Amino acid sequence: MIVIPGSVVRRTAALALVGVVALAPAASADPGDPVDLGGTPVKSTTDAGNPTMLKAGLWSTTLKAGESLERQFAYRRTADDTSVHVSVTATPAESSESIKLEAFADDGTSCGSETASASYATPSTAIGVDLEVGPDGHGDRNSVCLTSTVIRFEVGPNTDTRTGTSDLPMTIKVVEESPLADANERLPEVPETEASFRAPADGVDRGTIEGATSFDEAPLLKSGTYDSTVTEGEQRLYRVHLEWGQTLAAALHVEALSGKDLEKKFGISGPTLYLGLYNPMRRDLDSAYSDSDVDGSVDDTALDLDTGVGPVRYLNRYDDQNTYLPGDYYVSVVVPEETASERGPAEIGFALTVEAQGDIAGAPTYAEDQPFLVGDGKRSEVASGNPAPGPDDAGWLSARHVSGLGIGLAGLVCLALGALRLRRP
Repeated sequence: MIVIPGSVVRRTAALALVGVVALAPAASADPGDPVDLGGTPVKSTTDAGNPTMLKAGLWSTTLKAGESLERQFAYRRTADDTSVHVSVTATPAESSESIKLEAFADDGTSCGSETASASYATPSTAIGVDLEVGPDGHGDRNSVCLTSTVIRFEVGPNTDTRTGTSDLPMTIKVVEESPLADANERLPEVPETEASFRAPADGVDRGTIEGATSFDEAPLLKSGTYDSTVTEGEQRLYRVHLEWGQTLAAALHVEALSGKDLEKKFGISGPTLYLGLYNPMRRDLDSAYSDSDVDGSVDDTALDLDTGVGPVRYLNRYDDQNTYLPGDYYVSVVVPEETASERGPAEIGFALTVEAQGDIAGAPTYAEDQPFLVGDGKRSEVASGNPAPGPDDAGWLSARHVSGLGIGLAGLVCLALGALRLRRP
């Protein structure tokens, strides 16, 4: 007969429970907290002559309240003729905040600048800017921004003096893109006329899913319809993977509130919802369609919102289009913080339908099989660094399901060890 000491049973059970806790998903942020931007903390400097050198990856820094001077960073190309993609994403706490990103070649030539300001209606929503530092046009090999070995970039507010009284956390993402194998490769052109929005098909009912309060933990969605919720004061994020040639369409539906519920929970009018998108560099995007409805209020009639971007084409970068990188795009649902002092924040249920439309087509031929350098020595086929799931992979092995497996395993272990102990003479 096998005899298991009681101390072993207790230690095994404790280890199993520790494993369950370690594998469990992180708790949601409190309503009103901005999304978690992630990133590895990095020291910054205001000295343009001695900038902080970064490698490919995601980095984080913070402008303290009252700080207005630009932070100075630099990136050294790892190969010739590559395009360097740089983005800054921030979570302002006040509507007066703004961010600016400007890149410079070795000789001081400006390689572009972008600015963004916090939304007056949703000031804590993540805002972003991004730049591509590379050739001026398809086939160009002479641009100083392409031939410069080191790219310096400034990150700061878009004003000389900040009026905000809160810290401004931000991330800096750097991705280096391989050159094309043939700089003159013929690729799909950007259409001259804007396409009309094509609503996503309802498709498969995917059940219930919880959006994340961070980019890193945003659940990966397949085409279909999902039930979800958002609480006033929250921004919830979801991911959809796009390949070359594909377009993302997203639609949100909220059922009408009865007159009684509307008056009881919200008074005269219900909360306003905002449906948004971010690219693989985590920059927020405007809808590519003028006929999209991206915000609206919940009341005694149903609310329907929609937005979309695409298709993903290589040549879009030369036509001032912001959808030119394959990878994970983020769908955002935001409800501003409630203002009624007599009640707490309300939870709003909705149906979110997403669809990756179009065939995979128009992929350029790169000099590298995995063209995107997304981390220190880490290459990927897509700019986000998250490869597409397999055809039968619904993202089931998530933290929540691993946690469930851990709980089940812990239970089986404890039952088995307990049974063995009961058999002791």
